[in-house]
Amino acid sequence: MKMKTALLSLVAAVSICCNPALAKDLTIGMSIDDLRLERWQKDRDIFTKKAEALGAKVLVQSANGDDAAQISQIENMLNKNVDVLVIIPHNGDVLSNVIAEAKKEGVKVLAYDRLINNADLDFYVSFDNEKVGELQAGAIVEKKPEGNYFLMGGSPVDNNAKLFRKGQMKVLQPLIDSGKIKVVGDQWVDSWLAEKALQIMENALTANKNNIDAVVASNDATAGGAIQALSAQGLSGKVAISGQDADLAAIKRIVEGTQTMTVYKPITNLADKAAEIAVALGKESKIESNAKLNNGLKEVDAYLLDPIVVTKDNIDSTVIKDGFHTKEAVYQ
Repeated sequence: MKMKTALLSLVAAVSICCNPALAKDLTIGMSIDDLRLERWQKDRDIFTKKAEALGAKVLVQSANGDDAAQISQIENMLNKNVDVLVIIPHNGDVLSNVIAEAKKEGVKVLAYDRLINNADLDFYVSFDNEKVGELQAGAIVEKKPEGNYFLMGGSPVDNNAKLFRKGQMKVLQPLIDSGKIKVVGDQWVDSWLAEKALQIMENALTANKNNIDAVVASNDATAGGAIQALSAQGLSGKVAISGQDADLAAIKRIVEGTQTMTVYKPITNLADKAAEIAVALGKESKIESNAKLNNGLKEVDAYLLDPIVVTKDNIDSTVIKDGFHTKEAVYQ
């Protein structure tokens, strides 16, 4: 019996030694747009924990919102012989060349949360971003079914911002065409910065003599900047305004009544799924997809998760129940 066990152990050892996919440690390079943002810190931590539990090593770098830095960091990861690249792009239009380099070296590429255009991607994992836009506009229309609307887009170089807008317009366009809604302004916010949104909203209020009924803001940071400008004019809580990301500050504003809603994207689900896909890519295992998205070069296999509307009525049963925020932090 002992001899049989020893023989089986020897066979297992030989099979591991002779199978490069099993013998070699899997290394994942994670290139993140900007770790100065709370959102991406959470993604990094959850992704890394899951990938390491699956046996992979993860190298992480942040570009701090700089295109050239991100390209340089990806090249650096290729020099360190990563097996898989997971990229949260700052600018989804400038990475096709460095991704081509990766593919020449046999490195698999997963776009995380934001699609990368005109690049030879292996896979894309995100939330249904058009659906995010539909949820944002739908919640605001429910609150303000007619009136003057201001559209506040996200970063003009973020492909997701365009998808959010596409979803928003599915809801808004029929109401615009019927005359129920009048769009009195439409601007995109560089790098999703709250201070830029504040300036844009101040100018919009001045141009429209404060006659704005609703703001379709594409995320919580831009909503926060806009609400600062509305507060200065005594309009916070009177103007319906959307958001996205379920940032703690936004959830608190929803409790206070100054922000109408946000869209919660369960990051744990996203990061865990991305880690599973990244490891499967490295091992060349079969991966389940539930969508395909055209990035200008090819139809990219994708896995899209469902986003969730959060209003004052369901904070406890969504972000608090999931442990995304604590009850104490929200209601203190």
